[in-house]
Amino acid sequence: GRSIRLNNKEYQLMELFMKHPKFVFSTGHIMEKIWGQDAEAGVDVVWTYIGFLRKKLKQLDASVEIKTVRGAGYSLEEIIC
Repeated sequence: GRSIRLNNKEYQLMELFMKHPKFVFSTGHIMEKIWGQDAEAGVDVVWTYIGFLRKKLKQLDASVEIKTVRGAGYSLEEIIC
């Protein structure tokens, strides 16, 4: 029964991952979907928000985590103990 607040971009990013679990999203795809094609932000903003979400998932002891797929992007994966 624990909850945590997400800002608008965190919510949009988490929603994207939750709608497509295990799907690998490239940084470019995330930038386009969440920040839009005309965004003035660089790709480092994606890395920053992934970090924010990882910390929040860890605080909740969530059974999922955002994995880095080397050379491909990020995906939401179930934690297997």
